[in-house]
Amino acid sequence: MIHSYIRAWSLERKRQKIALRLRSLYETLAGQLFDQYEPSRMTSTGASREFLDRVDRWLDGFPDDKTRWTAFCSIQYLFFAGQNEFDEMYRYAAENILKPWLVDVGNIDIFDSQHSKSLDDELGACWLCPVTDSLRINGFLHVTRIKGTGIRPDWKSLSLLGAEDRIRAYVEKKKIKRLVLIEDFVGSGRQIDSVLSFATKVFAGQILVVPLIVCADGDRLLSERAAVVPDGRVTYRPVVVISDQCLVGQDATPGEPELFKLLRVALSAGYRRIKRKTEGGEFGYGLTGSLVVLYSNCPNNTPPVYHSSSKSWSPLFPRSNRE
Repeated sequence: MIHSYIRAWSLERKRQKIALRLRSLYETLAGQLFDQYEPSRMTSTGASREFLDRVDRWLDGFPDDKTRWTAFCSIQYLFFAGQNEFDEMYRYAAENILKPWLVDVGNIDIFDSQHSKSLDDELGACWLCPVTDSLRINGFLHVTRIKGTGIRPDWKSLSLLGAEDRIRAYVEKKKIKRLVLIEDFVGSGRQIDSVLSFATKVFAGQILVVPLIVCADGDRLLSERAAVVPDGRVTYRPVVVISDQCLVGQDATPGEPELFKLLRVALSAGYRRIKRKTEGGEFGYGLTGSLVVLYSNCPNNTPPVYHSSSKSWSPLFPRSNRE
């Protein structure tokens, strides 16, 4: 089915070639990726499960043809991480970050005949935990076939509950030597920075911080924080870094796509139509301007026109919000 705005553009001589190419691309991405988006499966959202239906309703919220066309073209720049992509990031984090780090900090001789056992011993003394409950730690452990140590609470909750003595007692009881904090997505870095501050306060050993996807602002912040922790106790190793050129923030970045200049106008126009204020305004939380969507949810660092719902706005990827 060809939808109304796409149909109209497909008949225009000026836009026909691009409209048909993008429609074909989006249909393919819907089948391979976008249809994995979990919140769109919730009947309570009122959003269609069929992606191009959502595109049509989403475009209808923009005030004019120019901003609709810009928004339609912007979908090609979204970074959508599906289940398979997460499985590969899990594997990369385990094989290319976690295990080499343990070889290094554990002084394991990889040429020793007992190096595999030594590595297993180091893994057994690690406490692998999510930064927030957004990261599905069981999925990480299942895919990587790593055995977790005891309970695996998210450290944002621990930092809010503040049970410092109980954490230290648990670490001592389980003979935990190292803490590994994993997160699925980091935008501005504010949230994970506060969690890391708490972790360095209550855990005296070495800490490895591994975001699977991190935006440029968060990457800079975490790099700086890790560098100033005494004795090099914190190691920061991201899997995927979203560069400034791939973010649509307030100011233009050298090397960014030409469309982003028009997209900033469309984001502002659409944000006014939502009629609901959010922190960061049209550019998302922390003014990040992320174009990232996870199969499990859409981060609030992504501009609200893509995920916010209101009486006057139908989102492309309806976000599941906390109460």
